[in-house]
Amino acid sequence: MRTRMCGLLTAALAAVCWAGCQQQPRQETPDLRQARLRAVQDADLQKQLTAREAEIKTLQEKHAQELRVRDQELIRCKVRISELERDLRKGIDERIKSVTAPVLNENTRLRQDVEQLRAEIEKLKKAAGQ
Repeated sequence: MRTRMCGLLTAALAAVCWAGCQQQPRQETPDLRQARLRAVQDADLQKQLTAREAEIKTLQEKHAQELRVRDQELIRCKVRISELERDLRKGIDERIKSVTAPVLNENTRLRQDVEQLRAEIEKLKKAAGQ
């Protein structure tokens, strides 16, 4: 009888253990499900935010580089404009000199001729008056 009791007790214990192992996991509450969903969404949004911040930083660096290039081009253009203006002034000065120098020389020659002619007229007047 004792062996029979041990057998029954063993069987009962095995049944209880088996029933405990077969127990369904506890169902999640809706609040717990929402919390997990929000946590997943938050992690996804955080990844997206990090990616956007990196993209913004890249675009800012690219913009700053483009501004530096534009400023350098502006400086080169201003230097080129100054060179062209200097060349233009030099060309204009040379043209003026090429035109005015002969005119001034001719004017000087003509003034001398006028003075000679006045002197001759004076001589002729004196000769005629005598």
